[in-house]
Amino acid sequence: MYFFFKNLLLQYFSKQFIKFVFAGCFAALSNFSIRIIFFNFLKFSSVISFIGAYIISLFIAFILYQNLVFPYSDIPKTKQGIRFLLINFSFLPFALFAFDFLTKLFMKAEFEKFSEPIAHIFVLGLPALITFLLYKFFAFKKDTEKII
Repeated sequence: MYFFFKNLLLQYFSKQFIKFVFAGCFAALSNFSIRIIFFNFLKFSSVISFIGAYIISLFIAFILYQNLVFPYSDIPKTKQGIRFLLINFSFLPFALFAFDFLTKLFMKAEFEKFSEPIAHIFVLGLPALITFLLYKFFAFKKDTEKII
């Protein structure tokens, strides 16, 4: 059991994880920018802006992860895409709840004008540590790769 957790933690100290963080930051910046455009310029509701940005940035993240972070995967691309979407859509309710909760919390803390952008930044980073392992050992894994 000790070696399992040790090997699991070592996954975060790799070139692959650094690439994952950079690709994720780019996708998160895309997500954040798209939500701002949808909300401020196209006048969509907060929730529609959040979901729309989430879906578009998923496509961006998938392309980046598939080509830069996990290019060695021998799983067919369609299956990778389905697994990637399953992982991310399973996080969507959590992300929506956290976004709504944090927005209200920041509004009560008198950050009304910046409550949504601040909440959005927090929500973008929350699932990253878990999703890295799910992508590595489920969505983009090699046949020869074991789950630690």
